[in-house]
Amino acid sequence: MEEKEVKETKEKDTNEKQEKHQKQKRSSKKELLEKELDELKEQLKESEDKYLRLHAEFDNYQKRVLKEIETAKESMKRSLINEFLVVLDSMEKALAASKEHKDSIIEGIELTMKSFKDLLKRHGVEEVNPDKEQFDPDLHDALMVQPSDDLPKDTVMQTLQKGYIYKDKLIRPAKVIVSSGAAQENKNIDNEKED
Repeated sequence: MEEKEVKETKEKDTNEKQEKHQKQKRSSKKELLEKELDELKEQLKESEDKYLRLHAEFDNYQKRVLKEIETAKESMKRSLINEFLVVLDSMEKALAASKEHKDSIIEGIELTMKSFKDLLKRHGVEEVNPDKEQFDPDLHDALMVQPSDDLPKDTVMQTLQKGYIYKDKLIRPAKVIVSSGAAQENKNIDNEKED
C-alpha cells in the first residue's frame, strides 16, 4: 500500500504543482492584461487631451481667420471710400468754381466723370456701350425694336442706359433699342406672312 500512497502522493504533488503553475500563469496573464489596460487608458487620456487641444487650436484659428477677413474687408472699404472722396472733392471744387464762372460747370462735371470712370476702371469695372454693335442678349436688354434704313437687323441703334461688367461678370446689362432692319424689308416680310 505504500507504493500506492507514494504514487498518489506523487500525483497529488504533481497536480498541486500544475495547479500552482496554472495559477501563476493566470496571475501573470491577469497582471499583463491589467498593465496593458492601464497603458491603453493612459494612451486614451493622452489622445483625448491632444484632441481637445487640437480642437481648441482649430477654433482659435477659425476665429483669427474670420477676424483677419473682416479686417481686410474694412481696409478695402476704407481704401475705396478714400478714392470716392477724391471724386467728391472734384465735384465740390467744380461747384465752387461754377459760382464765379458759369462756363466752368460743364468742364468740372466732365473732369469729375472722367475721374469717376478712371476709378471704376482701376477696380476692374468696364462699360458696356454697344451703339452700332450686334445685339447680344447676354450683355444687352432690348427695351424696343424699331425699323432702321441705316442699320441691319439685330444691331443696337441706341443705348438708353450703359451696362457694366466687373471682372468678366455682368453687373448690369445695357438697356438698348434694337434695329428690326429696313422698314421696306419689314413690310415685305409682313406681306409674305399674310399670303
